[in-house]
Amino acid sequence: MAKDKNREQLPGGKLLRPGAKERLLNRRGSNELPNSADLLRQRAEEKFREQGGSMPLPRPEEKQLKLLHELQVHQIELELQNEELHQSRSDVETLLEKYSDLYDFAPVGYLTLTRSGTIQAANLASAGLLGTERSALIGRRFGLFVAAEARSVFTAFLGNVMAGEAKQTCEVPLLELGTDPLWVQIEAVRDPSGQECRAAIIDISVLKRLQKQNEIQRTELAIANIELVAFNYTVTHDLRLPLTVINGYSQMLMDLCGSQLDERSRGILEEILNGSLRMNKLITTLLKFSQVTHTEMHREAVDLSAMAKAVVAELNLAMPGQRVRFHIANGIKSNGDPNLVRVVLNNLLGNAWKYAGKQDGAVVEFGMRRIAGKPAFFVKDNGPGFDMADAKVLFIPFQRLPDASLEGHGIGLATVDRIVRRHGGRVWTESEPGKGATFFFTLEQTERRLP
Repeated sequence: MAKDKNREQLPGGKLLRPGAKERLLNRRGSNELPNSADLLRQRAEEKFREQGGSMPLPRPEEKQLKLLHELQVHQIELELQNEELHQSRSDVETLLEKYSDLYDFAPVGYLTLTRSGTIQAANLASAGLLGTERSALIGRRFGLFVAAEARSVFTAFLGNVMAGEAKQTCEVPLLELGTDPLWVQIEAVRDPSGQECRAAIIDISVLKRLQKQNEIQRTELAIANIELVAFNYTVTHDLRLPLTVINGYSQMLMDLCGSQLDERSRGILEEILNGSLRMNKLITTLLKFSQVTHTEMHREAVDLSAMAKAVVAELNLAMPGQRVRFHIANGIKSNGDPNLVRVVLNNLLGNAWKYAGKQDGAVVEFGMRRIAGKPAFFVKDNGPGFDMADAKVLFIPFQRLPDASLEGHGIGLATVDRIVRRHGGRVWTESEPGKGATFFFTLEQTERRLP
């Protein structure tokens, strides 16, 4: 390759010997670079001289010798062209073999179909999907392999493919070869000739089975939810009646015979009365919790600031003895179901009131922060707080923090979680022992400031 360093390279990668470019330019009579024919002629003349050809030609026989020279050079030109053709053919055959392997052994079925749906070419994967030898597919209509009830769908699909240039997609079941139907997704695009199309066939049987199982499970879940709602209403009606009887007769005994009972008997009777009242509250709580999921949502603009102030006013009326300072940010407005959002604020502000209100200087704050570019609303208190390692139980029904001394059934925060998730948002908390707690929630809507 050392001798090629002095050669000049022309477009197409051809190399010229030193001085060859000048000779070609002189012969062409211009400053244009030689074309492929000139290059071929130059190479042929060089090879002719290497084989013993003599230049210049003798004058007496100049015409005859020049003609012979031209014929010999032309023959060499043909030989060079033949060598290049053989090399090109070899390269094409190598590429064809490579892409034939990719075509045949692809995991997706490939077909070439005519306008009428006749199979012109097929790979091994498509033959496997159709359950026959590849040689037996050629010349047959693909529609014959489609289940009878779906052939009209395939015919319409093929018509759409041949009518336009965009890729078309359809899903059809094939003729059953085993116990389960074989579903395929077909993607096809028309060939530029307009007389045939290229189609890819993908086995989606597993996906279809999973979809069917999912539909069955959703149906079963819907039935179970209906039964659960019916059960809750049954509990509400059937359990409250005997509770009312127990409570009524216990109260009657207390009124009629209370003065005649000793202290222990009065204590037992009071426990019966209080237990019946707690049971009644639990039944009411369970019913409300079940209704959160099934209540139809009606989203609209919600003034969260005004709603929070209304909740605080109710808390002050219900427990006038507790001194809690509230800081409610003004002008916060979002979008949600007003009744459900009111339940969220009732629970979060009520919890902060209960936990922080047992100490002096209790402060509860309602506001909004930007987190990851989105509005997050929060209720913050300066109460006792809790260890975040225990926070995982907060939003689980009937679960409470360890050593929780306040009354409750562990339903409030679980209800908040359900409502927020129905709005497309999430709820979480941040706390440290002795440093209060902050509960955040989002409603997946951009807030608006009131005018």
